[in-house]
Amino acid sequence: MAVTTTPTTKAPSHTILGAISSVGVINLSIRVPKQPPKVRKIQRGTTADHYMRFLRETLDILDKYDQMRGYYFIMDNAPIHKEIEDILNERNKDYKCVYLPPYSPELNPIEQFWALVKRKIRRQKLKDTETLQERTVDATNEVPIQHSKNQFDNCLNHIPI
Repeated sequence: MAVTTTPTTKAPSHTILGAISSVGVINLSIRVPKQPPKVRKIQRGTTADHYMRFLRETLDILDKYDQMRGYYFIMDNAPIHKEIEDILNERNKDYKCVYLPPYSPELNPIEQFWALVKRKIRRQKLKDTETLQERTVDATNEVPIQHSKNQFDNCLNHIPI
């Protein structure tokens, strides 16, 4: 009996944070993991620092537009999302938090947005001169504003996604 070992390669995962509204993409952050020395493990996932930086950047963008005052932040119950209320309170803005029930991605419009973006990213192999970040930005820009608006309208009208 012969035993063979198949080498495996695992690519580093990229973390993407996004904020969308009925008027389109508000903010997008792509975190590319740094290649660590061979001894260390690759840092995975999104840390609270990454999320808080993204949140502050998003609030800076929203604060520029009066028509965005009073917007709701819709989030799942990921532990990383719990500190948002502290940041909103320190800024003393009119934004509100809505936490979705567990296991309810169909209620979260950004889940439908990410599904569409992922399909666009996977459509074809990356060209030699193209990066995943460039492809991701292009894919998010290709999502029509009407798609986001329709998702929010469907949620408000209790239409299943």
